[in-house]
Amino acid sequence: MSDSGFRAMTWMYRLVDLFSSPEQKLARLPLRRGMTVVDYACGPGRYTIPVARFVGPDGRVYAVDIQPLAVKMVQESAARAGLANVETVLVRGYDTGIPDACADLVLLLDAFHGIADRVALVREVRRILKPDGVFLMEPGHMDGATARAIVTDSGRFRHVETRKKDMHFAPLP
Repeated sequence: MSDSGFRAMTWMYRLVDLFSSPEQKLARLPLRRGMTVVDYACGPGRYTIPVARFVGPDGRVYAVDIQPLAVKMVQESAARAGLANVETVLVRGYDTGIPDACADLVLLLDAFHGIADRVALVREVRRILKPDGVFLMEPGHMDGATARAIVTDSGRFRHVETRKKDMHFAPLP
């Protein structure tokens, strides 16, 4: 996505957030203080920053995106908020460089539809997720049944439940 397209998307999110704030969605997530969370396809950080506040200074949030402007915006937002527990990751492809089995929760919200190699993404999510971790995905502009099938057919996750469009997956051994 171009920088101008990313900026337009960011403004659209600001409008959407007037009616349904990220904090409302986060209230439904299995978040705990001290967790390690990966916000994959973090965009401008609309979930990254509230999650970082919630998990606190003993927690960590990795904000992952392919868009350099997204990473820059998250870095600036975290600095303004005084959050030292946010680490940004600019990726090319799907190898995040995040340590194996370190994440308690991986969020992929409103982005699966835009992922070119969904199998590679699912493989990377499984690599960085702890054996008892949670993969929470909202597939965005994609049919939920199709998205769920891609994840479960990978052989790396089982579907636990779907609430509204939010899909909760548990890693397979």
